[in-house]
Amino acid sequence: MQIQRTIQTVDTPHLVIEVPASFVHRQVEILVITLDETEPQTTRKRRAPPPQFAGRVKELGDVMSSVSADDWGAK
Repeated sequence: MQIQRTIQTVDTPHLVIEVPASFVHRQVEILVITLDETEPQTTRKRRAPPPQFAGRVKELGDVMSSVSADDWGAK
């Protein structure tokens, strides 16, 4: 796969770009993206346990050593 990236200011509704000779007689994908607009950041909500479990769970030791590393998939 080859990529040609160009940043241009568009003054009319028509945009003409020149591509390398290696692109001729090939399928190409063309993406047009504006750079002056920022995309909204999606904030991932942090997962939390249900409130009815608060204070009821106690860790009694090293959970990683309770089974072999092969069972955890951590080789």
